[in-house]
Amino acid sequence: MSAFPSLRSSFSDVCFRRLAFALLAITGLFAEITPVSAQPIWAEEFNTGTAPNPAVWGYDLGAGGWGNAELQSYTSDAANVRVEGGNLIITAREQLLKGGRRSFTSARLKTQDKFTFKYGTIEARIMTPNVANGLWPAFWTLGNNFSTVGWPACGEIDVLEMGSAGAIAAGVANRRVGSTAHWEYNGSHAQYGLTYDAPSNLNGTWHTYRMEWTPTMISTYIDNTWIWSIDISNPAGFDGEEFHAPHFLLLNLAVGGTFTGITLSSGITAPLPAEMRVDYVRIYDNGYTVLGGSSIGGGAATQTHVDSIVPGITGGGPNKKATATIVIRNESGGAVAGATVSATFSGSHNQTVSGTTDANGTAVLTTTTTSNAPAFTVCVNNVAHATLTYNPAANVESCDTY
Repeated sequence: MSAFPSLRSSFSDVCFRRLAFALLAITGLFAEITPVSAQPIWAEEFNTGTAPNPAVWGYDLGAGGWGNAELQSYTSDAANVRVEGGNLIITAREQLLKGGRRSFTSARLKTQDKFTFKYGTIEARIMTPNVANGLWPAFWTLGNNFSTVGWPACGEIDVLEMGSAGAIAAGVANRRVGSTAHWEYNGSHAQYGLTYDAPSNLNGTWHTYRMEWTPTMISTYIDNTWIWSIDISNPAGFDGEEFHAPHFLLLNLAVGGTFTGITLSSGITAPLPAEMRVDYVRIYDNGYTVLGGSSIGGGAATQTHVDSIVPGITGGGPNKKATATIVIRNESGGAVAGATVSATFSGSHNQTVSGTTDANGTAVLTTTTTSNAPAFTVCVNNVAHATLTYNPAANVESCDTY
């Protein structure tokens, strides 16, 4: 759901997909992964109530473009989001204002902090609306540390996106589905994605979108047809630690935006109101799956780990001090307050510093040593807590470099 388009190779889409298919088949990576559990270990069936379960789902609210020049304002109103007939229904609507100006509303749901998962088979049965032209439905994930590290450092996995500018130009807006990963690489944004053109329009009919996520590979499918894969087996090699950390789910229907190539209301020609329907979202254990969040429960937490490290500097001139904002969480993804974090700075600043996490699980460590030309690495040595045990093997990252 990023503002950035998927990467393209110099091949045509068709040639690139054939090459990728062949390489995956040769390496054995194309083989479909069978979930370990026959039944889902978590499911949202949308069979009760008239609104999404507030223990699981929250909302992004408001306008402002959402970093993508989107035209809608997101609400939690029943006019834009409801549960009915066993479906979650997200409705994009139009309102004419004075002078004939067009205004749009829709909804964006998320499970941030309430339900998280790391690895697994994630499946959703979705009916998309007619997206031609200007609608942008999406089923995607963000790293649950989004609030502390921001985007793209949190990582993003787009399982389903439709309505792209490229699809509009090719006349396949309702046939083309794309999947993309976004992450932070050496302080900037990196991405990799592919698209699949279905033989007929997808809108108005049910289709199953699935992601297989293991410690070595992420792959996506539509109705068991492969869309895209990314090798994540060596996160240090591509700065991809984001894909070995808990993520949360998002479902939304945007109007316009840079992804669609339409950033003026006059360019929206898709029929409105438009409904994106979700029959269910299910997660199966593939042997690696870890669930978390406030809706999961499952007993008291016993362990801590480092969720993120953000190095920085404070001060000016020759007296720049090194800093590190370090977030500590438990195995369910909850913030850990009152933990003593010890970390060592090396390079331009050589010092070991300790600090205590606040209610958000955040400790900000600052050196007393200074430098005119900061260039340092900071590594966490230990996390001490009165009742929880530090598990460094669960760290999302243990060191980071400024």
